[in-house]
Amino acid sequence: MKLRTRFFLIFSILAVIPLLILTEYSYVRYRDITYERMDELSENLFQNAVTQTNNMLSTVQTSISYLTFYSNENDYSVIENLRPYAEEDTQLTAYDTFRTTQHLNGVFQNIMASYDYITGIYIFTPSDVTFSCSQSSNILSSRYSPKGKNWYENTLAQNGHFYVSAFMDPDMFIGEVEDAVYFSLSINDLYTNEFLGVILVSCDSDIFDLSTVNTMPETTLLYISSKETNYTLYSNIDELPESFSGTDAKIKKTDLAVDSLELTAAFDYDSLYAEFSLTGALFLVVAFTCILIFLVLAYVMTKNMIRPLEELSTTMSRQGKDLSFYSPYMNRTDEIGTLYNEYSNMLEELNASIKRDYQDKLNILDAQMKSLEARINSHFLFNTLESINSMAEIDENEDIATMSLALGNMFRYAIKTPSEIVTLRDEINHVKDYVSIQSIRFSNKFTLTLDIPDELYQQKVLKLILQPLVENSFYHGLNYCTAGDNITIQAKRDSTILYITVSDNGQGMTQEVLDELRAKLSEEASFTELGHRNKQGIGLKNIHSRIELYYGRGYGLSITSTPGEGTSITIKIPVLQGSGVIQEAKE
Repeated sequence: MKLRTRFFLIFSILAVIPLLILTEYSYVRYRDITYERMDELSENLFQNAVTQTNNMLSTVQTSISYLTFYSNENDYSVIENLRPYAEEDTQLTAYDTFRTTQHLNGVFQNIMASYDYITGIYIFTPSDVTFSCSQSSNILSSRYSPKGKNWYENTLAQNGHFYVSAFMDPDMFIGEVEDAVYFSLSINDLYTNEFLGVILVSCDSDIFDLSTVNTMPETTLLYISSKETNYTLYSNIDELPESFSGTDAKIKKTDLAVDSLELTAAFDYDSLYAEFSLTGALFLVVAFTCILIFLVLAYVMTKNMIRPLEELSTTMSRQGKDLSFYSPYMNRTDEIGTLYNEYSNMLEELNASIKRDYQDKLNILDAQMKSLEARINSHFLFNTLESINSMAEIDENEDIATMSLALGNMFRYAIKTPSEIVTLRDEINHVKDYVSIQSIRFSNKFTLTLDIPDELYQQKVLKLILQPLVENSFYHGLNYCTAGDNITIQAKRDSTILYITVSDNGQGMTQEVLDELRAKLSEEASFTELGHRNKQGIGLKNIHSRIELYYGRGYGLSITSTPGEGTSITIKIPVLQGSGVIQEAKE
């Protein structure tokens, strides 16, 4: 945790936390009282809605029961009129059906006159004879048969209880169908319990209108639905707002007098609470204004106290390569000033230490290379080679003369070159001297191919990095001219990078050997290995380490090889300008 945060928390705890606790307690208490009041209002509204709905259902049930047993002095009751139609194969004359229709129509009209919410009465008998009377545009189709329809089968399944639905079979009526609520009931003979048919009563769609008891229509949703079909028989809101589906919407449900019906009430407590929250909002505004003032004061005090330490921390984390440092806080005489001055002294000592360490590494590198040169008595070697060359010319032995001259050039280049940085042309000439010797030794069984643009011959490179690679290709790739016959040197420049590739068409190497060699190249460079030779001459690792130490990380050797096809070793070095100054690569 940052120091500024710690101080800020301390000030907040001392000044703000007590105020927050008091605010929280007061606000929660006010909110609880408000919610208790809302619970009372919503419970009263819900109970009133349940009572009114059950009363209406009871009235409808009473009217249908009255219809079933209705009779007058001259006519039989509805049940008595339906008995002749109880059998599916009943043979009745058209006149009998006409008389029954007349009797039932009189009953239907009297019932609809007594209960104005009833808009249609339909009776379906087992013998497929239908009796109907309607005061709405819902005219029953003469070809309609209810058998097998969902509503009809559900009614039979109720075993004498009412079945309620807001949607019937679309093929039941002719033309446009008005919205209605349908009550259906199976009719049985009281004495024989014989099934006489199904009575269907359509009621006005507003039969369950609860607007008179819903005193909060904007924040209360009341709807009546069927538990079996999920049809909504009544809803005071056509489209459900998102607020009623939120976590703060309180929902109440209860079964109605008809078992298949359910009344649901959803109360939008967010909207309800908004009507009570003006005082609470004002209280919160005052409390949080005070808290904000305390927080601002705590922040200003913390910032002024911690700013010097933050600036010092930022400076230390972003110091980078530039070790120079100055700050006006160094003139202070308190602890802050002491920290800044001590940090400045530490940077000066670190800078001096880095310079000493860098100089020591260069000295070690130079000493190791001079130790390599000192292993050979150069004057004795050169004089001997000159003598051999002279003797070969006298004896007219061209091969010996060529070999001694090339060998002398190689040693002179390796030992007497005044700088570690040479031109690519010098490196290529050094390789040519080596190849001329090996060509004589192996009777010109291999060739050296150069693919180097003329403009690259003057590029500056590190000395003695090509000949060891050619030697490695000759011994290990061509296997003394038994596995291949060509070594190729290619060079190209890509922006500020110079790539030199030495490849052969020799035996290549297996993936295991290649992985082992790559792992060796990726090891950290060590000064102790420079200037020493192994079985592979100066060695690929030594060349890679010299390039890394001179040019930096990211430069050096990369190797690819395919068994039976050959090996390629690519040198990646930056382009040098002037006397060995590395050209900065542009991003």
